[in-house]
Amino acid sequence: MGKFQRSKVTTRQAGGASAPTYTVSDLLVQANQALDTFEFELAHQFAMRALQMEPKNLAALEAAGSIEVELELFNEAKEHFLECVKIQPNTGYSKFMYLGQMSEMLEAITYFQQGVNLMIAERAAMPQDLTKGSDFLALSSKISSALCSMTDIYLTDCCFEPNAESQCETYLAQAMQIEPVTPEVYQTLASVRLSQQRMDEAKAALAQGLALWLGSDPTEEDGPTPDYETRLALVKLLLETGMYDEAFTVLNGLIEENDQVPDTLYLFGWANYIAAEEVDDSSPTADEERKEQLENAREALNACVKLWHATESTDQPLLQHTQELLETITQVLGPEIEQEEIEGGEIEYEDDDEEMN
Repeated sequence: MGKFQRSKVTTRQAGGASAPTYTVSDLLVQANQALDTFEFELAHQFAMRALQMEPKNLAALEAAGSIEVELELFNEAKEHFLECVKIQPNTGYSKFMYLGQMSEMLEAITYFQQGVNLMIAERAAMPQDLTKGSDFLALSSKISSALCSMTDIYLTDCCFEPNAESQCETYLAQAMQIEPVTPEVYQTLASVRLSQQRMDEAKAALAQGLALWLGSDPTEEDGPTPDYETRLALVKLLLETGMYDEAFTVLNGLIEENDQVPDTLYLFGWANYIAAEEVDDSSPTADEERKEQLENAREALNACVKLWHATESTDQPLLQHTQELLETITQVLGPEIEQEEIEGGEIEYEDDDEEMN
């Protein structure tokens, strides 16, 4: 989230004496300080107070909009960013990126395209600094990411548009030209190739994208590792293309980073379930391998269900598929034996409603 510039305060009381009064700039500084401590509600109060003082102040409008995105007040945020566009339509790409994220279908494409055009113009005026962490590379990454988002829109919401396929190819080519070493571009390319049923090319794109960041530190700032959500989407693509070893490599990293995400545990369980189905029956240890994979799947899926409820998730399809998988696993392995410690340190075993001695 961007910071808002503070201007010098020059207010005076009658008679020329200095008075400690708040200006819009002061309020935006307070909003920034609240953001630094993740106090979004407080930050929003400061931004709205600034807007009451100066309703057309661009910094205040952008501050209010970006804070409202954090608070999931998307209708209010969109109104504020649209007001920014009216006041300053030809400069400042951030408002168009926000509007693209909050819009749908061709409307989203229009906003993203406006933002991309502004970023490309700004990048063209910059020195080509390829040093890690440079402003030039940071802006290149934003352009590439926006083009990937536009590609995803044509892959999903706008897939029936007559020019959908050609637009995907155009955006990806442009993204690769601007930033040829970003994993996100190759992941998006793989999605396009899968939609075209070009499996081998999809696998090649995924392998190339993985090679750019595997082994890097996911906590490193400005590092090559994609964000958590992007890697979750990557796991789905890897499973869809049968790249199971690579899927487990990414999943293990995600779980190590954060094991309290229902989607991650669901995918880990799903991957183990698929792995059990792929066990070679000619192997002398096939039954043991299959059982181990299914037990791993059941453990992860049970944890997923608990987290789904604990986090008050609304992803019903995920919960439904998780429960279906658990039912199938129970049919193969039998009911799960639960262990419960009772008084005296002994263990009581339960199999559904029937106690086992």
